[in-house]
Amino acid sequence: MNKKAIYWTGGIAAAVLIVLLFWALFGRNTDAGSSAQENLSSYINDENELMDQMMQDMENISPAGNAALDFLTGMIPHHQAAVSMSESYLKYGGSDDELRQLAESIIQVQKQEIQQMQTMIDDIKKQGTQNAGQEQTYLNAYEKMLSAHHMDHASHKSPKNVDDAFAQGMIMHHQMAVDMARAILGNTDEEQVAALAQNIIESQNAEIGQMQAILKRS
Repeated sequence: MNKKAIYWTGGIAAAVLIVLLFWALFGRNTDAGSSAQENLSSYINDENELMDQMMQDMENISPAGNAALDFLTGMIPHHQAAVSMSESYLKYGGSDDELRQLAESIIQVQKQEIQQMQTMIDDIKKQGTQNAGQEQTYLNAYEKMLSAHHMDHASHKSPKNVDDAFAQGMIMHHQMAVDMARAILGNTDEEQVAALAQNIIESQNAEIGQMQAILKRS
């Protein structure tokens, strides 16, 4: 092989090497960026569908004559949405370790609370206790909360990734639960329900603070 051919072959090899290096450095990042955007879009679509279904279920509860029953009946679909949002976040590649642990905790804790609330509903229905005054006061606060949430959800900031989307959405979602729990306190004589409401206020306020701190550092 003459020198010209050697130089030509070496030049081709060098060009191929440069292309491969360029793809390794930038091509994978482009693919990763595209995948991250697809995951974000899929998660947001999931969240919007879940929130729409949740709001529909919560708006369509039938007053039972007892504020505690109304609270529990509304809180169950609210918890179910939190579980599904957390599962969707984990499915679509949330990468923040602290948020992933929180999502797993939400799934476990709120599934248990759903079962707990279903048992409470059965017990209260057996008692047959009614109080129209307490119920109306609670429902007035409940309807205001639903209306406020519609406006909050419409003003949702554009998240830059799945972690931000989950944290932003779950903060608003948790705030709904806190507002509902505060509304039932003082409007029920059911000690178990009052204890559950107080626990929701304390635990979900703490998680709101945790997620706000995560958003600040992201």
